[in-house]
Amino acid sequence: MKKLLLLVLSGIMVMAVSGLIFIGCTKEGPQGPAGPNGTNGKDANATCTNCHNFGDTVIVKIFQYDASKHASASTIIEAARSGCSGCHSHEGFLEKLQTGSTVTQAYNDAAPINCRTCHLIHNTYSPTDWALRDIEPVHPYIDTTSSIDLTVTIPGGTDGTSNLCGKCHQARLASPWITNPKGTDSVGVTSTRWGPHHGPQFLMLAGKGAFEMGASAFASTNHKGNVSCRNCHMGPAQGEAVGGHTLTMSSTETGDNVAVCRPCHTAIGTTFDLNGAQTTIEGKYQQLKVLLAQKKVLDTNTMLLKGPMSATKPKKFTQIQLAVYWNFCLVDADRSMGVHNFAYIRDMLDAGITYMNSLP
Repeated sequence: MKKLLLLVLSGIMVMAVSGLIFIGCTKEGPQGPAGPNGTNGKDANATCTNCHNFGDTVIVKIFQYDASKHASASTIIEAARSGCSGCHSHEGFLEKLQTGSTVTQAYNDAAPINCRTCHLIHNTYSPTDWALRDIEPVHPYIDTTSSIDLTVTIPGGTDGTSNLCGKCHQARLASPWITNPKGTDSVGVTSTRWGPHHGPQFLMLAGKGAFEMGASAFASTNHKGNVSCRNCHMGPAQGEAVGGHTLTMSSTETGDNVAVCRPCHTAIGTTFDLNGAQTTIEGKYQQLKVLLAQKKVLDTNTMLLKGPMSATKPKKFTQIQLAVYWNFCLVDADRSMGVHNFAYIRDMLDAGITYMNSLP
């Protein structure tokens, strides 16, 4: 009987000790260290929801950007080339901003241009992360000693977003370079791909980058002093077709997004061809295209310099012929047909037509 009583008492004591241990293990301990931007760990969650809240605002931007050409990564293969990755990949672009060099390393496993390329994502973990990475003036590839600043004044401040676009949307330096755009001395070119490359819109808006010839300097329309790239390319959106983060100005579904023009051009119709400006530029463009082809400067099948040529067998052109071809390529690659800078584009085409018509 005594043994039974001892066993019962022992069991009760074990249960009591176990209960104390359980209570001790489940009791809340001291508060942990402060979480990021808060007084405790729970505030970090509130910080994340500044952006990761799946609200309509963020969803719409993602939806639009996914429809953009930037997001398509159609040219990401160029990131594997040193010097190309600075505009063709996220990693190369960040390297270019950090080093200030026009030549970046090759990235074989590269990411396309994305949200983090342009915005300071996960920098402060606050709404300021939507700020743009770099809106400083642009030192163009064709003359890194010069500077172009397309910052415009807007109600309540300034808008320097065009400078971010200009970090890539400009002409590249070609070799051999033109030192006398009015000269008739011949130079040897070794590649049909000689020229300004693609995407010179920033230079066209600024009224820079063309080789001037003739007696008068090229005029310039002052779009650059009144609007930024964002004003037009990120104007009122229509789904994933135009506007917003699609950065697209026209589509087969909606036509031209003329809503962005009406605040200044109240008389505009349903297309960008205001007062026949685009029709005028298109006519001059086609005229110069024919003249360049007739003089064996342009190959209209490839839209490249007329070959054949190679490193061992260069083809001779005069400097002024190359200057006219360069200017033509700027208009071709700009693709606005005068919208970005009507007067500048008109004058460079007229100068080219005048010269080409003067040849035998």
